[in-house]
Amino acid sequence: MKRWFLYIGACLLAFVCFACTDEMEADGNSKERSVKLQLQLSLPMDASARTTRMTSGFEAGSKYENYINLNSYRIYFFDTNNNYIARFIPSKTVMAEATEYTLYSVEGEVPEDVLRRASSNTMDFKIVVLANWEKYEEPEAGRALGTICNADWAQFERLKSFELGEDNLIPFYGVNEYEDVPVQYGGTITLEESIPLLRAMAKVEVVLNTEEMSFSHVTLHGYNSKGYCAPMNGAYPQNGHIGLHLVENKNEDNAIENTISFLQTQSDNKTQSDNEKETWIAYVPEYDNSDEDNAAYIELRFDIQTETDEKDFVIHFADDQTDIENTSFDITRNHLYRFNVTIDPKGNLAVEVNDWKEEYENEFNF
Repeated sequence: MKRWFLYIGACLLAFVCFACTDEMEADGNSKERSVKLQLQLSLPMDASARTTRMTSGFEAGSKYENYINLNSYRIYFFDTNNNYIARFIPSKTVMAEATEYTLYSVEGEVPEDVLRRASSNTMDFKIVVLANWEKYEEPEAGRALGTICNADWAQFERLKSFELGEDNLIPFYGVNEYEDVPVQYGGTITLEESIPLLRAMAKVEVVLNTEEMSFSHVTLHGYNSKGYCAPMNGAYPQNGHIGLHLVENKNEDNAIENTISFLQTQSDNKTQSDNEKETWIAYVPEYDNSDEDNAAYIELRFDIQTETDEKDFVIHFADDQTDIENTSFDITRNHLYRFNVTIDPKGNLAVEVNDWKEEYENEFNF
């Protein structure tokens, strides 16, 4: 059962008591009086990640990795059977940054269609949040959540640039269910349990640990050009394991032939000498790596290599680069995949990547 708090100002209550007689006479139904709702949207900056262990500090996601465009988001009410009721239109939204979250406090009136479903002055409902989507369509009343999440308009095209900004943002989705929420007309309901928003993309990061050397290019081979903005069934499992949500339940045809270059960027990671490490990033839709012949991989080339040198170095999405068959993993939404690359004095390439084990020092703020 979800937690909730109900706050009613004394002055407001007094006003309602004086006004209720006239209002009831005017409309004949006290339930048509408004009920305000306050809730919080949270963008966790410590999403689960498959990455090298780090104990030297934490890397905050860039501003736009934890950002929603307030001109491009929707909040919807659904019943507990996942059927659409009505849209929630905020009258006020305030953003605040916390240590582990970016929080958006939202306030507005509960739609009348939601209030009409209240029994014994309590409500059960789900709230679904869509943010930074390319397109929105107003659902029909009673429409199932799963069909909305699987609609054509609920898909996004891959980012054309990995430099995020106001017009180039990661789509987010969030859902939470609330039970036995009391209704007192003329008051304000404050939902204490926030709605976490999860990114519909993964972030892949390649970090060069060797000084006096640089990459000339970093390229991803194999990606899907489209993804679902929301999970296909509209819900996230309680255990936090998200799983894959692929358009048509599979990688697109010939996806392994798709290639895209990473973006070189500055990183908050530091070496012991406080020198910034060279870091390359990409934001990509989810990808199924279960087929070894069509599994995505990263190709590296160093600035010291010439055209006559051997082929580029390759990184696989696997915990053990020498045992890809048994240690490979998929690319899933809201995860950070960080590969730390080191070149030893003999010119051998070493790649470190480990399972994220929910230990505090292994949390990365993407």
